[in-house]
Amino acid sequence: MEQITFSIEKQYTCDVLVVGGGVAGISAAVNAAREGAGVILCEGGSMLGGTATAGLVGPFMTCYDKTGDTQIIRGFFSEFVERMVQKNGAISYTQNPGGDSHAGYRTKGHIGCTPFLPETLKRVAEECCTEVGVKVLYHSMLVGCEVKDQTISKAYFATVEGIVAVAAKAFIDASGTASLAAKAGAETFRGDENGFLQTASMFFVIDGVHKDELDAYMAQHTEMRERFYMDIFDGGIADGTFPCGTQKLRIYERPDGSWVVNMAQTDNGVNELDGEALSTALIDQRAQCVKIFEFLKTNIRPLRDIRFIESASVLGVRESRRMVGKTLLTGEDVANSRYADEQIAVCANSIDIHQAVGVQYVAYKAEKNYYIPLSALVSKDVKNLLAAGKCLSADKFAHAAIRVMPPCFAMGEAAGITAALATQKNTSVWSVPVAEVQQRILAHGGYLEI
Repeated sequence: MEQITFSIEKQYTCDVLVVGGGVAGISAAVNAAREGAGVILCEGGSMLGGTATAGLVGPFMTCYDKTGDTQIIRGFFSEFVERMVQKNGAISYTQNPGGDSHAGYRTKGHIGCTPFLPETLKRVAEECCTEVGVKVLYHSMLVGCEVKDQTISKAYFATVEGIVAVAAKAFIDASGTASLAAKAGAETFRGDENGFLQTASMFFVIDGVHKDELDAYMAQHTEMRERFYMDIFDGGIADGTFPCGTQKLRIYERPDGSWVVNMAQTDNGVNELDGEALSTALIDQRAQCVKIFEFLKTNIRPLRDIRFIESASVLGVRESRRMVGKTLLTGEDVANSRYADEQIAVCANSIDIHQAVGVQYVAYKAEKNYYIPLSALVSKDVKNLLAAGKCLSADKFAHAAIRVMPPCFAMGEAAGITAALATQKNTSVWSVPVAEVQQRILAHGGYLEI
């Protein structure tokens, strides 16, 4: 293979480099900067928010315990939501008891959802970063890094001007695909022992729903099959008029009266790390969105006058490559509410696995919440590398519970604080005392059970 050499067009230096601008990356960058670190956030796209903006994914799922009585994800997440509410771009979780249009007419796991507008989220994210001096570099695609003695020194990005280098003391992988961990030579894994990955999907937006009719229908039909038109979808799957294995109506009203539809999916799976396969999936999913739209318009009476507004710019990848951390968070930890002294987040989201046909729910049997330990965010191989969000160290089942956005906010906050403390102490992230991270989380208004 021909060897090609590129010159470095520009070099940056910072204390903490965050790779990936989804909600975990936003939270990591802002919280590291608030602890006094100089932070650069590199994002491959042209906006912050990740799947919440480019992917049109919403609402934020619950931030409460399983009863809906106690808010357990707070801190930066609460602040961020409140800022969107003040701009009339979100409806607070405190105003969403579940069961209505904003919760997709669901209560299980949907008490305290937060509907929001992607445009508002973009602006709030940029404001939060700008206020604390985070340098955001868009259109920066990670292509490699330098590692010596289990320590990353620089990361390299392809940009519109060529290759740029960013030197940092601590690094946070919030890419969603563990791209930085993989480039650094840290151990990663993808899927379970059988290679299974959850299906990817594509959201799209509609308006023109006869909300009064849909509300009345939902009030009259409480049995699941009737409530979510499952017989109609099963019939469409059987006769080929419905193009994928989604078996129930999944639509959510947004603050402006538009609705997001979460029904397109890649039944046959997709290699999200392969550019050609990803391109094929995007083309297929956009075509599928139109077919689903026509099916809804034809077969669901309250949706007879809907209009297609837009499809997402990126594929909604639920599960990808993950970093191997000091600890592997497991489904047993979640189901048994296994206590963690080094907890940095308390969660209650159910284990929710999307597959080719239907959704596999693993029963939540615990009477208590469960915990994400800091060691699940810390690479076992690289001394100055943390992961936040979907690429943390978790097995198939635990990952399926904590991959949703409120826990990702909490993980980002903890990772940012840890990275900043490591740079202040001139030590590795391995050596940062968990108690100090927990103290900072609590000082920021977070919730822990310690």
